[in-house]
Amino acid sequence: MKRTRLIIALAVLLAAPTAAKTDSPTVNAIAFVISLAPVVGGIEERREQKPFETYDLCLAWKRQKEVLPPDPPALLSFVYCEQTEAPPTSS
Repeated sequence: MKRTRLIIALAVLLAAPTAAKTDSPTVNAIAFVISLAPVVGGIEERREQKPFETYDLCLAWKRQKEVLPPDPPALLSFVYCEQTEAPPTSS
């Protein structure tokens, strides 16, 4: 049980947002979804990524995801958004 609590605590720390919001149109965002699911002998961590065109779209999706239950068989699910610089466009 102590190991499970440690894993959950680490997942919460990793899920903290690390990027600050900017108004630059050249900024894209990626949503990271971290899910914890029980498996024989412990807990499995699953990570998914979902790209967005803007940070605001990512935050809106994150808010929507927070009110929904995690996808089975996950017990807990954390979502956070991170900004990424868009690649330069060539003319």
